[in-house]
Amino acid sequence: METLHTPEARALADLQKKDLAIDALKARAAAIPLKIKGVNAAFAGKKAAMLAAREAFLSLQSRKKDLELRIAEAEEGIRKHQLQLNQVKDNAAFKALLTEIEGDKAAKDELETGVLTLLEEIDKASVQDKALQAEVKVVEDAKNIEVAGLEASGKETAAALEAAAAVRAAAAAAIDAGLLEKYEAIRAARAGLAVAPVHEEQATGKLTCSGCHMGLTPQKAVDIKKPETFTFCPDCRRLMYSEKTLYGQ
Repeated sequence: METLHTPEARALADLQKKDLAIDALKARAAAIPLKIKGVNAAFAGKKAAMLAAREAFLSLQSRKKDLELRIAEAEEGIRKHQLQLNQVKDNAAFKALLTEIEGDKAAKDELETGVLTLLEEIDKASVQDKALQAEVKVVEDAKNIEVAGLEASGKETAAALEAAAAVRAAAAAAIDAGLLEKYEAIRAARAGLAVAPVHEEQATGKLTCSGCHMGLTPQKAVDIKKPETFTFCPDCRRLMYSEKTLYGQ
């Protein structure tokens, strides 16, 4: 059978349009959680960068405190050795203390140089830390607004899907059971598209199946223009129809 004549042709075509609309709503609903996940992941990456910068900043401050403690220890060593200078009478011991003092002073100078270097790094890290905190706050606010919008869209889509499903159920119930079964079988085998309008090229008048884009034979082109008639696509086996014939357009 290459044609299907039925007074329910228009109802079936309408059902297909409802199903396509429902499929689009389902795809939109399924995409929303993925979008939210992507938005949250992007924010998490930005926040991780901020936390890493903060950790580096705190590490520099910790190193500075450590150097300052070591400077204090060197200063204490210098003080103790200078006190001991007044107590020793042996020349060799005196020279040894002077050597200790010079060593402490050299260590102190090196540590103080390290502190100065760290202060420059801390200043840069502090600027970066504050900038990233401000940036993350802006990104977080934008993220929260976007997620709230997506969640609201998800609720709207779910409500629209529920309403569309109810309308679809009523429309399907009014169609002959045998015809509906045939439609559902083709739809399941053809990615949700069982009933496809033909496409007509304005320049040449050539007709093609909008499901698989294959051209119609001359006989199919004749059959498609019959009232309340579907013709099977010889390639994808979808039910084809003419919008002009079926809807008077």
